[in-house]
Amino acid sequence: MSELWARTLTWAEVDPLRHPFELDEEAAEALAGLVAPLLPSPEAVEEHWWRSLDPVTEFLVNRYGRWACGWNWSVGEGDTDGGVVDVWCCARHSVTTADTTAPVAVAALALSRK
Repeated sequence: MSELWARTLTWAEVDPLRHPFELDEEAAEALAGLVAPLLPSPEAVEEHWWRSLDPVTEFLVNRYGRWACGWNWSVGEGDTDGGVVDVWCCARHSVTTADTTAPVAVAALALSRK
């Protein structure tokens, strides 16, 4: 699904002036609680790494807009590398337990707006 790939975003879809986004600590914790149940297990990531994060991405895009599909667009050699997010590597290296991974995913979303 190319509509979930950050590399297909236009400037109009990611322009921070058109799509402001801020999370305080309380809102970040609440969002992590919503993301946690959508995260795959490390075993599922191994088997289906290229699609295992789609539920998280779809949730974030539905909630915040298409710009949010860049939440895991990582620097270097991640699942979708070449982006600005430096707290997320790839599903294989970043997904552990849901409680540990969800706050990292939320931090990655926030960094995708910087």
